[in-house]
Amino acid sequence: MKRIKILVSQCNQGTVLAEDVKSCQGTTLVFKDSVLNQYILDVLIAYGIMYVWIYTLDDLDQRNGKITENGNLTDQIEPIKQSHAEAVLVVKQVLKELAVGKKINYTKITQISKSVYGNINNLNVIRCLNSIKDKDEYTYTHCVNVAFYAMLIAKWMNLPKDEIKQVIQAGVLHDIGKVLIPNEILNKRGKLLETEFEIMKNHTLLGYFSIKDLTEINSSIKDAVLSHHERSDGSGYPYGLLSKEIPLSAKIIAIADVYDAMTQDRIYKKGVNPFEAFEMFQTIGMSIFDIQVLNVFLKNISSYFTGLKVILENGEKAEIVYVPPYEITRPVILKGSTFVDITKPNTKILTFE
Repeated sequence: MKRIKILVSQCNQGTVLAEDVKSCQGTTLVFKDSVLNQYILDVLIAYGIMYVWIYTLDDLDQRNGKITENGNLTDQIEPIKQSHAEAVLVVKQVLKELAVGKKINYTKITQISKSVYGNINNLNVIRCLNSIKDKDEYTYTHCVNVAFYAMLIAKWMNLPKDEIKQVIQAGVLHDIGKVLIPNEILNKRGKLLETEFEIMKNHTLLGYFSIKDLTEINSSIKDAVLSHHERSDGSGYPYGLLSKEIPLSAKIIAIADVYDAMTQDRIYKKGVNPFEAFEMFQTIGMSIFDIQVLNVFLKNISSYFTGLKVILENGEKAEIVYVPPYEITRPVILKGSTFVDITKPNTKILTFE
């Protein structure tokens, strides 16, 4: 791999270290893969560090397995968009049928899971999901998004194929109980009153009881529908289960559900960018989600953003060239040939191109 040794005085903020930096006593001052900022540079200078090893831009691309556009990117993304759009239509139909008292059409759900699973090895899944914005059809789009994210988590956890497909189905069905919640609560703009939130929380039970007696649906799917709002510290609902009591399928759906809810635009609010979501998971998520599942999610999903074009708060366009595995909330961003320090005013990632 191509790396270069450079004077600390010549380092720019945003540069990525290719080796640990140690003091003369052997203490590690800064770890490999850290992104240099002014604070770190000041520390290195204070300790008398003269040289550091850094990655070149070409090396960052190589380390991340940057998606190269060998052929038309549209050809790579189109199958995902088609699967997603078809799944949204089916989910909409199935949920509307449930709302008028009809039984869940499980055959259609299995068809969705097969279609979604067909994209499991497509590296552009995250790119595609980032580009899909449909505030008016949020309920249906959200179910399908969660199915895709849950599929990826299950894949990264090396679950068997059958279990991955069950997790996909759980993602599709996780919010089915919401169609039985009054529209004035479900579609309310703004924060729910406490009494309204108590009604909204019933969607897990309503969804579960709508599929409980369907023998063709695997129990792990039913568990996820019932328990995806349970939290490891017992603060969730409907039963306040602790981590050891929450089924794995529900733990996976919980993370996929919250991530998509945070990053998607709603009629009444704009979603946060993925790196802000990662930070929220790191600060509050470790106590309420399963740590092992969450770590698998954060470790893997962050690398999918390498190569994506972004628009910054100041309106400038840039590209994510590297996401350090130990600092996933601080992507390395390049504007032209200049690194961008996203901690500075007006340089936050606003959206993806």
